[in-house]
Amino acid sequence: MSDDKNLNQLTVSERFQLARGKYEDVSTTTDRQDSLEYQQCLQDLIIEFELILQIVQSLALFSDNERLSELTTAYIPYLNLWFYLSQLYSKLQIKLGAASKGQVSLEFKSGNLKLAKSYAIEFLTNLQNYGILDHDQSQRLKLIDKGEEIIMSAQLKRQEKIDNYKKEQQLHHQLAVLTALKHDLNERFEEETLKAIYIDQLKFHILKAFDSIGLITVELEVLEKRPPLGASTDQSTVDNRISSSSADATGFTTRVEQLPQKKQISDLISKQGKILQPFTITSKSQLRNRVFGTGQVLPSMTVEEYLDYELANGKMMKEEVKDVKQDSDYESDEDDEAQLEKRRWDDWKDENPKGAGNMKANIG
Repeated sequence: MSDDKNLNQLTVSERFQLARGKYEDVSTTTDRQDSLEYQQCLQDLIIEFELILQIVQSLALFSDNERLSELTTAYIPYLNLWFYLSQLYSKLQIKLGAASKGQVSLEFKSGNLKLAKSYAIEFLTNLQNYGILDHDQSQRLKLIDKGEEIIMSAQLKRQEKIDNYKKEQQLHHQLAVLTALKHDLNERFEEETLKAIYIDQLKFHILKAFDSIGLITVELEVLEKRPPLGASTDQSTVDNRISSSSADATGFTTRVEQLPQKKQISDLISKQGKILQPFTITSKSQLRNRVFGTGQVLPSMTVEEYLDYELANGKMMKEEVKDVKQDSDYESDEDDEAQLEKRRWDDWKDENPKGAGNMKANIG
């Protein structure tokens, strides 16, 4: 009760500074995140940040029609409230108000992750209204709002991670002044310098928020496919019953690691065509052939049958067969005329020897 009285006597700015300090402690602690003590700290901090957020929204400190240059410098840190709540909800494994019962369970994880994702998207949307997001980040936020998957090649993903890591390291180095001078910032720096520091902090949290959204999406998919509570016990009972009934003297058993069950196509392939689980297309006829057949794949047709099939389907062209008889007759006719022409020349040469036509000049 004394702590509540002390908090009520603090201003909103002082409560925000105190809550942010506790957030840094929770983020860097080495305690187990599934412990009840850690979860209660998260719950108390979430309640405090949500109370500060309600006060900020009631005061209308931010507007969609306002530019970043018009925003008061002292109000800029409060834009991080949605980011802090997103990070805290992503680690929460209890239901708010149920910590006194010690209910730390993954049963509440899915709902908390959805709240964390909504806070992260709202944080990015607020910063987009002030023009702090760059073009690529704005396009990525639009895809997230539509619920579409961001499809990138492995090379682009790797390059994006490298670029984001470099930006995070650079911004983290620039923001070291916030850790060193928590309460003396207004006295040490001018307003423009202080505003630039706060904007760098927002840019640093933008990178963290996009990473968190990706991790939350993957974790939600895993939790949705997680078997319900009690299913593992029933499954083990069935497996034991099968193993005891199928054992024989030779040691042969039909027990499998996982009982085959009918799966929907959505469990294997996503709407975007991404393969979620490896699968093999089989049919009863193929299984029957493996049991009663030869056990291996044999040729189903001869070479001649295959060639006939290819010719029938137009995949091969028949060799053009010419009319041999007609061509041979044509060639034989040409040969006959040539032979006759040669014979005529030979006969003419015999009848007209060389010099026979020179009757006047060489007679003597």
